[in-house]
Amino acid sequence: MNSGVARQKVAVVSGGSSGIGLALVAALSKQGYRVLTCGRDAAKLQRLKQKVPGVTGYICDVSDREAVRRLAATVLAEYPAIDVLISNAGGLREIDFAAPDLDSVDLTAELRINLEGAIHLIAAFIPGLRRAAPVSILVVSSGYALAPATRAPVYSASKAALHSLCKSLRIQLKPLRISVTELLPPLVDTPAVAHRQGKKLSAEAVASAALKGMHSGAKEVCPGDVRLLPFLLRVLPNVAEGIVAKT
Repeated sequence: MNSGVARQKVAVVSGGSSGIGLALVAALSKQGYRVLTCGRDAAKLQRLKQKVPGVTGYICDVSDREAVRRLAATVLAEYPAIDVLISNAGGLREIDFAAPDLDSVDLTAELRINLEGAIHLIAAFIPGLRRAAPVSILVVSSGYALAPATRAPVYSASKAALHSLCKSLRIQLKPLRISVTELLPPLVDTPAVAHRQGKKLSAEAVASAALKGMHSGAKEVCPGDVRLLPFLLRVLPNVAEGIVAKT
C-alpha cells in the first residue's frame, strides 16, 4: 500500500571525506538528500560523520573494481533507487618524465583512480539510477581536461579522458533520463594543494556551482578562471595552452 510519504532522495558521492567531495556531501545534506559516501581512510570518514550528521560512509578504493561492485551491492540492497551519483574520488601527482628514476614510479595510478574509478562507479550504480530516473550524474573533472599541466601529465591525461567519457555517456544515457554534468574546477583550496601558491576557489563555492549546474541539467560547469578557457582555446589555442601548462 502506498503510504503517501515521499521517498527521501538519495545521493552517492565517492571521495566525500575531504576537499570538494566534503563540500558536495555537506551541500547535498542541506538540500535534504540521504547522502552516502566512500573513501579509503576510515578516520577521515569518521570525522566526516561528525561534521555532517546523518551521512553514511563506506570504506572503498574506487581503483579496485571488485571493491566498487561490493559497495554498489551493499548500497543498492538498502537504497534501490539513486537520485544523484557523484564521481569525485581522485588524485594528482607531479611526475617528471625527464627524471632518471621512473622505474620506481607507479606511472598509471591516476588512470586507475581518476578514470577507471569513475567508469566502475558509474557502471555499478546504473541500475539504481535507472530506478529513480530522471536523475543526475556529476563527474568531477578538471580544467586540465581541456589543456594539460606540464607538472602533472598523467593526471591531465586522466581528466582529458574523463571529459571524453562524459560526452559519450551524455548521449548514451539520455534515453534513460540520466543526465551527465562535468565539473571542471580550477585550483581549489583543499588539503591536497595546501603546498601550492596561487589563486584558489573555496571548495564550498565550487560545490555550490556544481550542484546548481547539475540540477539545471548543464553539460559542463566551469567555475572561476576555467570559464574563460574554452573561449581562449578557440581563439588563441597556443597562448591558452601555454598559460595552462605553466600553472
